[in-house]
Amino acid sequence: MNTSLLLIIPLAGFAVSALLATVSRRTMGIGKAVAIAGFTVVAIVAMAARQEINFTVTGSAIPGWTIQFGLTNLSWYFVLMIAAITWLTTFFSLGALRDGKTYPMFYAWLFAKTFGMIGVLLARDLLTFFILWEIMSWATYFLMQQGTDTARRASTSYLVYAIAASMILFAGVIFLYRASGSYDFTRVAATVAGFETGTLITTVVLLLVPMLIESAVYPAHWWLPPAYANTETGITAYLAGISTRIGVYGVVIFLFTVFGPGTMAKLSVGYHLNLQVIIMALAAFTMVVPTFTALFQHDAKQLMTWHSIGQGGYMLMGIATASSLGVAGGLFHVFNHMAYVSLIVFSIAAVEYRTGTTNLNSLGGLIKKQPVAFLGLLFGIIGLAGIPPMNGFVSKWLVYRSLILGGYPFLALAAFIATLGTILSVYKLIHNMFLGQLPERYNEVKEVGFLMQLPIWILMATVLVTGIFPGLILGWVAQIQISLGLEPIAYTLTGVSPTVGQLNMGVITSVFAATFVLAALIFFAGGRRRHVSQYNNYAAGHFVTKEVKYNFNYNFYSAFDHIFEHRFHNPPVKRGEGALVALLERASEFARRIYTGRLNTYLAYSLAAVVLAVVILKEVL
Repeated sequence: MNTSLLLIIPLAGFAVSALLATVSRRTMGIGKAVAIAGFTVVAIVAMAARQEINFTVTGSAIPGWTIQFGLTNLSWYFVLMIAAITWLTTFFSLGALRDGKTYPMFYAWLFAKTFGMIGVLLARDLLTFFILWEIMSWATYFLMQQGTDTARRASTSYLVYAIAASMILFAGVIFLYRASGSYDFTRVAATVAGFETGTLITTVVLLLVPMLIESAVYPAHWWLPPAYANTETGITAYLAGISTRIGVYGVVIFLFTVFGPGTMAKLSVGYHLNLQVIIMALAAFTMVVPTFTALFQHDAKQLMTWHSIGQGGYMLMGIATASSLGVAGGLFHVFNHMAYVSLIVFSIAAVEYRTGTTNLNSLGGLIKKQPVAFLGLLFGIIGLAGIPPMNGFVSKWLVYRSLILGGYPFLALAAFIATLGTILSVYKLIHNMFLGQLPERYNEVKEVGFLMQLPIWILMATVLVTGIFPGLILGWVAQIQISLGLEPIAYTLTGVSPTVGQLNMGVITSVFAATFVLAALIFFAGGRRRHVSQYNNYAAGHFVTKEVKYNFNYNFYSAFDHIFEHRFHNPPVKRGEGALVALLERASEFARRIYTGRLNTYLAYSLAAVVLAVVILKEVL
C-alpha cells in the first residue's frame, strides 16, 4: 500500500497544483500549503514503506508487458533521500518564493519531478523504467524553466542531452526485449549472462551511457552548469543534491543486477584494460577536471554546480571498485553529497534573498549580518572538502582506502588531488561571501526568516551527526550490499571495524574538539580586544577608505586563471561540442531551403516521391 502511495501522492499533487496555477496565478499561498502537506505525507510514507522492501506490485498494461513496481534496499535508500530533500526544498521555498507570477507552475513540476524519480526507483522492469525516466526528464526540463528568461534558455542544454540519453536508453530497452522476450529485470539478466562479447558490449553501451550522461560524468557534463546555475536557487539545491544521482542509481542497477559484477572484468582488452578501468578512469577525470574548473568561477551557484559534477566522480569511483569498502563509500557519498551540497546552496540562497546577487566579486563581510547562513556554508564546505568531523570525510576515506587496497595508487592520487582543488575553491566561496570587507550597500542586510533557516539547521545537524556516527547510514548501506550480492561493510556506530581499517570518528572528533577548545582558551586568555570600524585601518602605509577593497576578493585566484584560462574556459570537449552545434546549424540552414512556402514546389516534391515509390515497388515486385 505504501509503495503505491509513493506514486499516487505526487501524481495527485501535480494535478492539484497545476489546476491551482491554471485557475489563478494569485493562488501561490494555497499552492504552498498543498505542496508542504503533500511532501510531508510523501516523507512519512517513505519511512513507513521500508516494511515493504522486496514486495512487488504488478498489473497488466498491454499484451507482452506487465507493469512491475517494488522497493528494494537500494531503491528505498534513494526514495528516502528524495523525500527528505524535497520536503526541505519545499519548506525553504515557503519563505524564498515571493512571486507567483514568476514561478506559476513551480510546485506542479516539483510534484511531477518527484513522481518521475520515485517511479524510476520503483520500476522492476525495463519498459516501466524507461517510461518513468522520460517523465522524470521532461519534468526536470519544465522545472528548470520556472523563473527568468535566462533559466528557460539554459534549460535547453539539459533537454538536448536528456533527449540523446533517452534515445540511447530506448534503443537498449528494445534491443534487450528482442533478445530476451521480456522487460523483466530478472529475465533480462538471465539472457545477458549468455551474451557473447560483442553483444554484451553493445548492451553495456546502450544502458550505461544514458546513466553516465544523467550523472554528468566527464566528458558528457557540459549541460549541467548552465542548466542548474540559472534556475531558482532553491531548485538548484534540489537538482544538484539528488536529481543527478538517479544516474548513479541506474549505474548500480545495471552493473550489479542486470550485468553482474563479473562483467566489468569480463569485458577486457589485454590484461590491464577492461570496463572497470574505463569507468574508474572516467570517474577520475570527473573528480579532477570539474573541481579545478570551479576555481575560476565568479558566481557562487556556478561554482557549486561544478562541484556537483566533481563529487559524482567519487561516487562512481567507489562503485566501480566493486569492493566492500568502495561500494559502501560510493553509496554513502550519495547521501553525504545530498546533505552538504543542499546545505551549501540553501545558504547561498539565503544570501541571495537578502543581497539580490550570488556574484562572488560583489559580496563580502556578511558574517555578522547573516551568521546562520555563514554557519550553514561553513558546515557544508567542511563536508564537501572531506575534512573531519563532517560526513564527507568518512565516505571519501572509504573510497581512498578501497583504491589503495585494490592496487590503484594513481587513481587514489587523482582523488587526493581533487580534494585539494575542492579545499582551494570552497575557501574562495566562504571568503568572498562572508569574510573581509562589507560593502556599504549591505549595511542593512539581516538574517533570513525561520522558514528559510530551519532547513539549514536540519542539514547542519545531519552533516555533523552522520559524520560523528556514520554507522547510522552505513547500516542501510550494508543491507544494500547484501541485496546486491556483495560483501557488506563491517561498520560500527562511529566508523568501521578494525578488521577493515582504523576509522573511529569518536576519537577523531574528540581530538578536533579538544584542539578547538585549546585554541579558544588561548584566544580568550590574550589581551583585551578593541573593536574598530573596518575603515579605521591601513594597508601599505595608506589609510583605507570605502572606495578601496583591501581584502583579496575580486577575481580570486586570478593568477591561476591567467595560466590555465585556455584549458578550463575553452577545453577540447567544449570546442568539439561547439563544432557539432555549428555543423547542425549549417545542416538545418541547408534543409530549411527545401521549405519554400510555394505550393508548386511542394507539388513537385510529391510527384517526385510518387515516381520514386513506383520505381522502387516495380523493382521489388
